[in-house]
Amino acid sequence: MRNHILRRYLPILIAACSLALSGCLTAEYKESIYRVRPDGSGSGVITYYNVTSSLEEGKDNSVHDYNDLVSKYIKGTKFEDNYPLLLNLKKRLVERDGKLVGEITFDFAHYEDVGLYRYQDKGPWMYFIGSTSEIAVERFDSSNGAGPTSQMPVVFWPDTTMEFRLIDRFDNAGQKSLSLLALYKKFGID
Repeated sequence: MRNHILRRYLPILIAACSLALSGCLTAEYKESIYRVRPDGSGSGVITYYNVTSSLEEGKDNSVHDYNDLVSKYIKGTKFEDNYPLLLNLKKRLVERDGKLVGEITFDFAHYEDVGLYRYQDKGPWMYFIGSTSEIAVERFDSSNGAGPTSQMPVVFWPDTTMEFRLIDRFDNAGQKSLSLLALYKKFGID
C-alpha cells in the first residue's frame, strides 16, 4: 500500500525543500519535468537555474552556503531525506550559460509519488501547485498544461500527456544575492 498522506503532501514538501535549500541559498527558477510510462512509473528531473546566496543583512555568507549546498545536498542525503519516494536519485552541479545550475534526476514507482493525480487512474492529469499565498517563496510561473487559476491552484493536462513540465520562480525581489559559480569553479564538489 502506497503512503497516501506523503504523496498528497509531496508538492508542499518539494516547495518546503526548495525553501530550505539552506538559509540563504536560492535560485532564479526551478524547472520540473516528469515523464510517465504507460504503467504509471516514470522518471524526472528537477533543475535549479542560477543558484545563488542571498545577502543576509548585507553580509556575504556565500562560502558557508556553498559548503552547505555541497555537503548537505550534493554529497549528503538532504534530498533523499526530503523525497523518500524517489528512486535512483542523482544530483550534480554544472555551469550553464555562465550560471551555476543544480540538477536532480530520479525515477518513481507511481506518478502520485511526484504529485501528479488522476481520478481512479483515468481522465485528465492534475497537479496541485501549492499555496497561492503572497508569502510563498516559490511561485508557479508556467507549464505545458492548462491553469492554474486563483480559485483553483491546479494544473491540468489531457489524458494522453506523458511529459509534464512545470516552472516555478523564486521570489527574490528586493534581495541582493551572489552567484555561487565562482566558488564552484574554485572548489568543485570535492
